[in-house]
Amino acid sequence: MADRQKKLEAADKHFNVGKSLSWDKDDFESAKIELRKALQIRESIYGMFHIDTSKCYYEIGRAYYAEKKYNESLVMYRKALRIRVALFGKFHTETKNVDHCLRLTVQAKGLYNAKDINEAMDAIYDVLNFEIKGDTFRKAGRNAEAQVEYLKAAAVEEFHFGRDGEILGELSRKAGIKAPPPPGGR
Repeated sequence: MADRQKKLEAADKHFNVGKSLSWDKDDFESAKIELRKALQIRESIYGMFHIDTSKCYYEIGRAYYAEKKYNESLVMYRKALRIRVALFGKFHTETKNVDHCLRLTVQAKGLYNAKDINEAMDAIYDVLNFEIKGDTFRKAGRNAEAQVEYLKAAAVEEFHFGRDGEILGELSRKAGIKAPPPPGGR
């Protein structure tokens, strides 16, 4: 118990240092290192679906956004969103904060009109819902149905966000399919 508490205190320290480096000093590389340390500890103790784990993904996403690394930011914000939707639902304030950051990131990637931004956000939520259904089926031992949901998620992800990327890779692994080859790498 004492060891667990020490690890959580270390995670909190890494998180607070990382957040300070990002928000106060604009030292995003060092911030991401500290935040990833916090994330690693928190995931090992709490697991994926905990608000403190989500906060790490959120802050890492924010650091990437500040560096104008929008693809990486999108991945981190989407992981934070996945956790918050599972914990709180789509309409909770914690979830809406991440939703707002995702919208800003999608806009920064070049989608400027409301219709395109909403379409991208709908795709993000569709992927998320298919993945959650797949996870639910998998936990129930209904692997064929899980695979169908993961394939749906992967299809939406590929259509809207391209053939490469961490999210598509994770969905492909869950579905038990090979990751698609890189563009031009056939």
